[in-house]
Amino acid sequence: MEDNIDKDDRINNVPIKSIIKQRIISSTTTTSTFTQQHQHHEYRNKNKKYNNDKYWKENNNNKYNNNYYNNRSQYNPSLNLNYSQQKQNYYHQNYKKKLYQDSLEEFIFDPDIPCKLIDFVGGVNYTPSNDNGVIFRRVVNFFKNLITNIEEKKMVDFGFYLQENQGFYVKIIQSDPTRHPPRKTVNCISCDTESETNKISKLPYPTTTREEVSIHHNLWVDAKARSMFIITPKRHVERLSECNDQEIFSMFLLATQIIEQETRLSNANWNGIRFLRMTLNHGNARNVEHLHLKIKISNKDFNHFQNCWDEERMKNFKILKNGLYKRDERLAKIS
Repeated sequence: MEDNIDKDDRINNVPIKSIIKQRIISSTTTTSTFTQQHQHHEYRNKNKKYNNDKYWKENNNNKYNNNYYNNRSQYNPSLNLNYSQQKQNYYHQNYKKKLYQDSLEEFIFDPDIPCKLIDFVGGVNYTPSNDNGVIFRRVVNFFKNLITNIEEKKMVDFGFYLQENQGFYVKIIQSDPTRHPPRKTVNCISCDTESETNKISKLPYPTTTREEVSIHHNLWVDAKARSMFIITPKRHVERLSECNDQEIFSMFLLATQIIEQETRLSNANWNGIRFLRMTLNHGNARNVEHLHLKIKISNKDFNHFQNCWDEERMKNFKILKNGLYKRDERLAKIS
């Protein structure tokens, strides 16, 4: 053990600059350690504050929006409608939709003997005089029994999807009861002959279409320029059950005729007719009131059909593609 005198002598013999330097290094080390600790605590505090702010925003966002819109709506009444619509949409998407999603009913109907739709209606050249109406009655009875079966279950809002696999079948899916019915328009797009959209989207009948079919239905390209054809009864009806026997049969015969002609004239390299689905929605599953059969074609096939369209038809389709339907004042929605 060293004497205290020896220790004092050793300290006294150390140059002053060395002592100061050592103290500076020691002080720097201490400061650095303190700075790291301080920064660590500051980071934790900031992170804690961020989490608290995030928690507050998540739990008070709706309250904040309510206060904001309530205050702003005093000066801008239109915000009341916008915010009300937002709340309604949010409620529809997150609550009521989930409530009914798992309980929606679904049914599938198909003929006793599997066959393609074009064969079921007797081919594109069929007329009831060919077989004393045997095929005509078969088609009418199938679709009338289908609709009667569904409506007897008190189901008025549903999607109607006709598709093909080995044969055709119809799938009925109950619509979400919380969905709003189609909004009324100033004029019906299918009935208003003065509408520019009506004029431009209307198509001539296929060469195989006889007068006994054309007197019941109109044929269109989709007004929103989607890859589909549309068939609507000339009478303003809203449900398939409101159609008479001739309207029911000619609707599906005309559907096969338009696809067959487009396939034939475009020299398609596939056999028969093909489509993704035919949709005939009812009740609140519709977007417009007038009953309409939507014949959905794949984009690839539809583009192939367009290659053989004449110049005027392509020009009209481009006009529709540029949004004529939304600009047409005769088809404006009624609030």
